Amino acid sequence: MKKKISLLLVVLMLVTFMPMSMAVSEERSMESSQKFTVNGEARDIRAYIIKGKNYLKLRDAAAALKGTKAQFQVDYDKEKNLVMIETNKPYEDLSNTKIYSSQKKLWATMKDMDILFNGKERKLKSAFIIDTNYIELRDLAKLLGFSVGYDAPTKIVAITSDKVKMPCLLDFELEDFDGKKYNIADILAEHEYTLVNVWSTEYAQCKKELPDLTKLANDYNGKAGFLGVIHNIEPLTSTSSDYDKKTREENITTAKDLLNQAYAKYANLCPSQAAEKYFNFKIKAFPTVFIFDSEGNILETFIGVGAHGFYEKYERALKKYIK
Repeated sequence: MKKKISLLLVVLMLVTFMPMSMAVSEERSMESSQKFTVNGEARDIRAYIIKGKNYLKLRDAAAALKGTKAQFQVDYDKEKNLVMIETNKPYEDLSNTKIYSSQKKLWATMKDMDILFNGKERKLKSAFIIDTNYIELRDLAKLLGFSVGYDAPTKIVAITSDKVKMPCLLDFELEDFDGKKYNIADILAEHEYTLVNVWSTEYAQCKKELPDLTKLANDYNGKAGFLGVIHNIEPLTSTSSDYDKKTREENITTAKDLLNQAYAKYANLCPSQAAEKYFNFKIKAFPTVFIFDSEGNILETFIGVGAHGFYEKYERALKKYIK
C-alpha cells in the first residue's frame, strides 16, 4: 500500500511540474519567403516561420519600425542579464553582431523570453535559433501597438503603424490683409501636404495661374492644404515711409481684386520680415510653387512657367503624395 502511495505521489509531482518542463520545446523552423512592408513601403526583413507564425530578430523589427509611433530602442541590461525595450525612441544599432544562417531549415528552441519593457519585466514568445532570439511578430505587435496583416496572393506581411509627428522645421509668421497673424507651423499642421504659391501681383503669369490654382484647391479640398504668399505686399517696419505704406495698400487692393476675379477662397497671406527672408533664399522667379509636408520639408519646387498647364502640373505632383 505504501509503495502505491509513493508511486502516486511521484506521478502527482510530475503532473504538477509538467507546465514548467513544457515551457521549452524544440520546433522545426523554415526561412520565410514572405515579403514585408511597413506602412506600404518594402522592408528587407529576415524571418523564420514556425507553426505558421513569423519570428524575426528584435533589432530587425526595431529598424523597420523606426520613424513610426511603434518605434523602440533595443539595449541590454548587464546587471539583470535581460534585453531592454524602450518605446518612443528611434532605433540606433548599438550591436556589431549580425548572425544569420544560409540554411533554410533549422531547429528552434521555443520559450518565453524575459525582457525589460520600459523598466518592467515582461515576457515575449521567442524562438532561439543559432545563438539568436527571434520574436513572434504578432506577440510583439500586441506589446507595441502596431497592426499586422497578410495578403495571401502576394505573400506580403503588412505592418502598419502611424508615423511619428515631428516638430515643424519652420517658424515664421504670415498675416492677412487686416493684419491678423498666423504661424506657418500651424498652417502646415492642418494637412499632411500643403501647396504654397509664392506670387506677385506685378507678373502676368502669376495672375494667369490663379484660376487653375483655385480649381485645384476646390478639387483637393480636405485632401491637401493651399496657401498663397503675396511676395510684393512687403511688411511694414519702424522705418517704413508713407510711400511704402501707400504702395502696400495699393498692392493689397490689387491682390484682393485678382483673387476675387479668380474666385479664390483658399488663404492668401502677406509675408513678415522673417517669412520674406526665408522665401528670398528659395525663389528665383515668380510664381514659385512649393509642396510642403506638415513638418516643413519642401518636397517639390516649381519655378516660373512650365511646359504643361498649371492645373495638370501641380496635380501631377500632388498625386505622388496623395493617394
